[in-house]
Amino acid sequence: MVHIVRVPWESQLGTIGETEIQNRLSYFSLARKIVNQDIGLDFYCELLENKTPTNEFYVQAKGTEHFDENWGQRIKKPTIMYWLMKPNPVFLIVYDEPNGNCYWMSIEDSRYDLIDKIFKTDTDKIYITLDRSHFLEKGKDKNNGFVRKIKADKTSIELFLGRPTFKGEGYVRQIPDPPRNPTEHVLIKENIRQALYSLFVYCMQTNDVQNAKLYCEFLTQLDPTGHYNHFMWLGQINLALGEKETAKKNLEQALWICENDPNWPKESMDGIIKLIKQLIEKCN
Repeated sequence: MVHIVRVPWESQLGTIGETEIQNRLSYFSLARKIVNQDIGLDFYCELLENKTPTNEFYVQAKGTEHFDENWGQRIKKPTIMYWLMKPNPVFLIVYDEPNGNCYWMSIEDSRYDLIDKIFKTDTDKIYITLDRSHFLEKGKDKNNGFVRKIKADKTSIELFLGRPTFKGEGYVRQIPDPPRNPTEHVLIKENIRQALYSLFVYCMQTNDVQNAKLYCEFLTQLDPTGHYNHFMWLGQINLALGEKETAKKNLEQALWICENDPNWPKESMDGIIKLIKQLIEKCN
């Protein structure tokens, strides 16, 4: 018996859509098909500026015969979570086959709305709509708005990760955007803390005691109750510089934090408390 292989029109339409979208992307980026993976992304792209690959971004491509005022589809929550976890912008691009047009939307624009829907709805899919407001054009230098959006979304993702970056290009740039919610505010502070730890260790290794002291002083003001080590380090530096009264004050604050931290394992905390008390004795 001869088995006739039939290719559904939906599969053909998907391939046609990917080809049309990749052709347009290729005018301003290196658009590489992601093969052998059904992960909810079709293209990994690198923006081309002065013939040089720069900003990275991803594209999920769709083809459709039915694009009225809007196009819509239900997307699985894990797929959307995967998009939102990417370190670079993700764009959904739909090819409207009857009219031969491509339209795009930024996933980053809906980040917090999508997060709310993921965690506050019981359905396993989220309905996403895309309108005709953003064209993906054929031709060189015809997608400047899309290029600007790639860069703006990268800045937004960095802010989401607690790493605000300067806006714009060139020698003079604009200050970063402020955090958009308490979570971003906490992440920014945590990244500052980690960066200052690195600078503190570097200063101690290079015998730059004054700057090590400066970083510790800033840490104690940034987080006056959360981390005993800020005050212990500063107290040790004060003690080494002969500032016994200030050293004692900082070490006593370190001791207070240790003794009032309900989450720290007692077996490891006991040794730290003993060390701090020994340092306090040296201040007398």
